[in-house]
Amino acid sequence: MNSMLELNIVPFDAGLSVTLKGDLDQQAEQKIRSVLDWEDGLGEGRRYLILNLHEVNFINSAGMALLIRIARAGRKKGFHTFVCGASAHYQKLFRMVGLTEYVMLYPDDYAALQRIEALESGV
Repeated sequence: MNSMLELNIVPFDAGLSVTLKGDLDQQAEQKIRSVLDWEDGLGEGRRYLILNLHEVNFINSAGMALLIRIARAGRKKGFHTFVCGASAHYQKLFRMVGLTEYVMLYPDDYAALQRIEALESGV
């Protein structure tokens, strides 16, 4: 544990895809905020945020709270949050803590992008 979080942000037409690598803990918020201040929205008319967790090794309670804050801010600022690549264990925890009230879970970024494409086309 204690693997410093790394971020890879890839913009797409309607949003941002953020791949996280490492631990999602109390230090993660500062790292994420340094490149993405979700409380101000996503900018440039972007309406979708994909958080890809397939390379996240560990999520503690601070990391869980961070995900909830990001998703709640999205609801306030008008962007939808998608989480993909989470292990079955973390998906279960997300349901238990109520994160799924704010985010949609998908197996990978391709599936999340397919859903966004459907939303954009009105399906």
